[in-house]
Amino acid sequence: MPDTGLVRTTNIERTLIDAVVRPGYSGGVFEIKKAFEEAKDKLSVNKLLSYLQKLNYKYPYHQSIGFYLEKASYSHNQLKLVDELEKPFNFYLDYKMGEMNYDAKWKIYYPRGL
Repeated sequence: MPDTGLVRTTNIERTLIDAVVRPGYSGGVFEIKKAFEEAKDKLSVNKLLSYLQKLNYKYPYHQSIGFYLEKASYSHNQLKLVDELEKPFNFYLDYKMGEMNYDAKWKIYYPRGL
């Protein structure tokens, strides 16, 4: 492939999905929450969910995404898009979190203090 000097990039929606899927590669859950907060005025939840559907993960990452959206105070309408999806399993936001809390709405275990 010829060197054109261009750098391939992705968008906010895909980057946040990648962060949610592999929190350890993205600075951890506290940094991901901060990224959702900072993306609030730029993020399209519809686009994010469209990408997530195409990626067809076996794990319910939409539950983690909904949790982050809620923690970052996204609008009711944005949260509703994710909340309407089935929440089939209890799920962990990350591995080896130590002391945890549980969010019954999203069926997510998350580190205490988040």
